[in-house]
Amino acid sequence: MMEISHLKAFYQVMICGSFSKAAEELYISQPALSRQVASLEKELGLQLITRQNRQVVLTDAGRRLLTYAEKIISLNNEAKKEMLELKDLTIGDLTLGASTTIANYLLPPIMALYKQKNPGIDIHLKVDNSRQIEEMVCEGKVDIGLVAGEDHANGLYYEMFAEDELYLVVPQNHYFIETANITSEQLNQETFLCREEGSDTHLLLEDLFTNFNVTSQKKITLGSTEAIKRSVINNMGVAFLSKCTFEYESQLGLLIPIKKISMKRPLCISYSKSTRLSPAALAFWTLMKKYNVWNLGTNK
Repeated sequence: MMEISHLKAFYQVMICGSFSKAAEELYISQPALSRQVASLEKELGLQLITRQNRQVVLTDAGRRLLTYAEKIISLNNEAKKEMLELKDLTIGDLTLGASTTIANYLLPPIMALYKQKNPGIDIHLKVDNSRQIEEMVCEGKVDIGLVAGEDHANGLYYEMFAEDELYLVVPQNHYFIETANITSEQLNQETFLCREEGSDTHLLLEDLFTNFNVTSQKKITLGSTEAIKRSVINNMGVAFLSKCTFEYESQLGLLIPIKKISMKRPLCISYSKSTRLSPAALAFWTLMKKYNVWNLGTNK
């Protein structure tokens, strides 16, 4: 395998036309330069340069190698430049994975701020439920994951960046709004609109059922939070939703949170224990810790 330093020495000699000028350009002594070229010739088993009338002249092997040397050194310089740009966040890619609630309601202002600070970084966002996002992190499909709930996957680090609160929400004029003490019997009469299994809100709904002794099997699974909200507004049932998902509808009086029935959960950033965060991912995590996502993500 050719040493890049020996190849550079050979290339510089031919560019400068002499060993003495090449040694000055490389800031090394002429004997040291000669040894590097000689080492390259020995390694290849071919003579690359001859001296004629105090001038250096390429052999046939030297002419052929010079073509490759130009390409190799150019690629080497390009690679170094790009690595420095990646380190300095001048260029690069950041692939995020986020659970639906985080992606739709909290992440956009953070991504906008990140892009403003690092315009050369291209952001890619994958959205799914928390368990699927954790799998993506484990498989290396995303750099970091933003998920709701307690840690579940082995091999991942979890750090909380915010605390979320979920409330039972009902349509306007629902009798729960004026009910002082809601009983398990009353809850059992309701139809619960919920996300698919694997989502953290689905898991928390099951915890809610346990805490309030709800045994009702009247559940309708819907594919998105927006579908759930529209369905509650249209009196199809009640739902258990994050506070950040229904702020607008609450201001309009279309959805009413029953604050007596609530539950808190952590929102976490997750990343692989076996992989060091890239400069782009580390910068994003630093930004997440610096800013309060509730202030950025809501009108509060």
